[in-house]
Amino acid sequence: MNKLEYLQKFYPNTDNKILAEHLGISEQSVRRLASKYNIRKSKEYMKKQHELLLKAKETKYLSSIPDLHPTNYQLNIIVGSILGDGNLSYAPRGRNAYYREHFCQEQYEYRLWKCTQLKDLGFKINKNNTLKSISHPIFSALYEKFYINKKKTITYDNIKLLNEPVGLACLYMDDGTLVISKNNKPNITVNPIITLYTLNFSEEENIILQEHIYKSFNIRFNLKRHPDGKKYILTLGKREEIFNFIDVVKPYVSQISKMDYKWNIDKRIRKESKNVKRINLSNFYSRKFLSYTNDEIDKIIDFKRRGFSDKEIANKLNRTYWGIVWKIRDLKAKNMI
Repeated sequence: MNKLEYLQKFYPNTDNKILAEHLGISEQSVRRLASKYNIRKSKEYMKKQHELLLKAKETKYLSSIPDLHPTNYQLNIIVGSILGDGNLSYAPRGRNAYYREHFCQEQYEYRLWKCTQLKDLGFKINKNNTLKSISHPIFSALYEKFYINKKKTITYDNIKLLNEPVGLACLYMDDGTLVISKNNKPNITVNPIITLYTLNFSEEENIILQEHIYKSFNIRFNLKRHPDGKKYILTLGKREEIFNFIDVVKPYVSQISKMDYKWNIDKRIRKESKNVKRINLSNFYSRKFLSYTNDEIDKIIDFKRRGFSDKEIANKLNRTYWGIVWKIRDLKAKNMI
């Protein structure tokens, strides 16, 4: 069998490299002879080569994806932010979603804090005041959970991912306010009010969030109508609930100096009392405030050494569970436990 006969028989379904080795010529010579005598590759061969090419591209793409493993702490920052100012999106031809949130310059310190917590997940701050992640299957999975028909949505399933105080703190720092309310009586009294402006979510979604916060953090928000957005927000008006809420989020909010106004009720009220002399602080400070006394700290240390659980300590001191968890972590960091 001469070269031409061999090519006519085997060229349609054989790799050129194999043909060249058998004939003792170059691959270029194989292609030249096939072209000269109008010998073509078969459709089956071309289909197989196309499939191999796609498989090689897929393998290369998958190998280029960073191996990221967010901690539950990091996941809560992301989830709390998705419920707030953040969003997930796909590039026009992107295969995986990415996270982003825009902010003004006054919020830079807060976004820098977020970026620092999430740096090993590929988060960066761009020049145009945008906190952005890389595209990654992690964010595609979150997109599937939090976006229904391309709209951000709260469900009984996805809200379970908000299960650490830092997530609630991020939602609060994104969309929450602390207002010091005053009445007009001769002896003015003050009362703090905390609001989560969850106006992007429906009444049903707000109820899901309200129930979840109570179940997970033992803080009972009230559902309230509002003229804007989807008409509903969540509020706290009872002082004890407000103190409990601050107790939960303070360890994280207090890390950002410009967020001082969102947790430091003591400072806010004393500032108001300087401006308005008729404010009566006696009733306000007759209640237990947020800081831990030396006696409480001694009791926490003693209870912990005696083997009490965090929940048992919280019940004994009439404190929130998460507040005790944070305080114990703080005492351990100071080598006091």
